Amino acid sequence: MEATLIQVPVERRHRWAAAAGAIALVCVVLAAWSHLTTQAAVLRPFIPIFATSVALTEGLTAFLLWTQYRACGRFYFAILASAYAFTTVAAAFHLAVYPGVFVTVSSRSDGSQTAIWIWLFWRGAFACLVTAALAARTRPPVQLAARRCFFGVVTIVGAIVLSAALCQWAIAERATLPDLVANAGAYRHLSVNPATLVVAALCFAALCIHISATRLRTLMDLWLAVALFAGLADVALTLGAGARYSVGWYAARIASMVSASALLGMLMYETSRTYSKLADAHRALKAFSVRDGLTGVFNRAHFDERYASELAQAMDRASALTILLVDVDHFKHFNDAFGHLAGDECLRRIARTLDAALTHRTEFVARYGGEEFVVVLPGCGAHAGLVTAERLRQAVVDLEMAAPTPGMPYVTISVGQASSDSGLDSRPADLLASADAALYRAKTLGRNRVEGEVSPGPKTAFSEPSAIYSS
Repeated sequence: MEATLIQVPVERRHRWAAAAGAIALVCVVLAAWSHLTTQAAVLRPFIPIFATSVALTEGLTAFLLWTQYRACGRFYFAILASAYAFTTVAAAFHLAVYPGVFVTVSSRSDGSQTAIWIWLFWRGAFACLVTAALAARTRPPVQLAARRCFFGVVTIVGAIVLSAALCQWAIAERATLPDLVANAGAYRHLSVNPATLVVAALCFAALCIHISATRLRTLMDLWLAVALFAGLADVALTLGAGARYSVGWYAARIASMVSASALLGMLMYETSRTYSKLADAHRALKAFSVRDGLTGVFNRAHFDERYASELAQAMDRASALTILLVDVDHFKHFNDAFGHLAGDECLRRIARTLDAALTHRTEFVARYGGEEFVVVLPGCGAHAGLVTAERLRQAVVDLEMAAPTPGMPYVTISVGQASSDSGLDSRPADLLASADAALYRAKTLGRNRVEGEVSPGPKTAFSEPSAIYSS
């Protein structure tokens, strides 16, 4: 099952955040309730600011819901996106016809009635479309991309066309529609008109149906309920406001902005969280892709890429670089005697030992293939490389892993060393070939030893010089 916003479970912090928003809205309603009809200052710029912010907020919410639909193919998101697209267009028309904004208040076509009718379409259609989305909630995702795009475009465009048509009808029929607003801007018949009561009932029913059907189990359900509750508060406050620019009217506009932005806030928060999770997953995948699945050290592909880069940097800085090829002695006999599972564990322990024995953050070990490992030591000269190689050899011996080979009680390794400051050709392939030749000599001379340009012989005791790394 794909992960979508209708499957993100609600956590306690989410409930607290939604509850805080709902309680704040209730406080606004209660504070304004006893002063609903009190006239406040007439702020003409308020309506353009309000309608523009609502239109932009609803439009952005519609777009984010559309992207959810395109990602998962659930028709639920397409219908929700159409609900917000409808209100985006309605808010734009509401601004265009509002008295005193783009038309004069004294004009017969000033939009006094048209604006309130568009607002009723806005609130009623939003409640109906959100409820309709619940019916599509359990429908399986649309899998075919072409069908997904077709159904989504039809739904969104249909909502936009319907919204524009209703708004145009309200403008065209402004002379025949019942008067809801008196000449002085008073809501004379608003609270008793059947149309307004139907819209109020639709908003209340949509909230109740949503809570009953979803039980607010998911993040989407929770914040959509907040949006529906704010929309219901907008209707209730408007019906009781008495007139435009009253305390109740301003409080209703605040509730409308909360309704428009509630779901958007959640979508933006979840989008940022999704990008954060995606970045973490990318980093984890990248780290996993360069690791050998068995031993946990770097894999051959990472070695090939990084080794060439490290050597090029060493040449640019006139610094040294040492490479060690490590082979587990008589590993085939170990597998034959103890089995492949024991052989895998042997390789894992040796890989961890080699990695732990490195002392500089720029050094790294990688699995070269089979029972072979390669160690890259940037900034390390020939003599220091031999010292490190001997330390690695002794660290594996100290593991005291039982070996089936006569004369060798413990598992051992052979190491071939080559350094870029030893007079050899310092091309990556040539330096690697030199280390491979040194490893072959170590195996030919009896194994459990280190061989390089200046061979120390078997089991030689080294003393660390005070400064073995070149700058």
